[in-house]
Parts: sequence; C-alpha cells; structure tokens
Amino acid sequence: MQQGLDDDLYHRVEEYNEIGAFSEAEKLAAETAERFAYNHEAMLTDEVYWARMKEHFTDQQILELLTLIGFCIGIGRTLAILEIADDCPLNQTADPVEDPASFAHG
Repeated sequence: MQQGLDDDLYHRVEEYNEIGAFSEAEKLAAETAERFAYNHEAMLTDEVYWARMKEHFTDQQILELLTLIGFCIGIGRTLAILEIADDCPLNQTADPVEDPASFAHG
C-alpha cells in the first residue's frame, strides 16, 4: 500500500480544489491551512466555513489540525528568520499571480 503523495501530486498540491485528487476533508484541510496563513481573522466569523468543518472533523481533529498548521507556519517563519533550511522557495502572497516574483526561503 502506497501512502503519501507521488512527485506529480506533490508539485500540484496547491491545485487541490481543481485536480480531483483529494477528498472533501483533505480539500477542507488545505483550505484551512491557506486561510490560517493568509487571513486567519476572517475564519472567526465565517459560520459557513465552521459548519463545513464540523461536517468533516470532530472537535479534537479540528484542534489538532489547527495546532499542526500553526506549528508548521511558526517553524517555517522561525527558519526563515534564522536563514536555516532556505532551499525551498515559498510564495509570500495569497495570490501568486499578484506578485510571482515575491519569494522567501524557509
């Protein structure tokens, strides 16, 4: 049994909503990570979003998902500040079309 992502899917994960390779729960988890990173304050009052979360995840799973996302964002920013492990470019904008030249490492 193969687990994880193959190389092609790994490089297309940002297209999670369009490519049909992810379950609804996986797409919602990816959406959650994006929202947490780019506009977490809007999540607070989005009742439709939270209803969708409750359809797919238990309260414990939501807590674990948000904790993991927070950890990953925090450690990524820490590594970027310290210029450690800067071999993986990451676009800093929510919309890569907006500023495709804006990349940080970390």
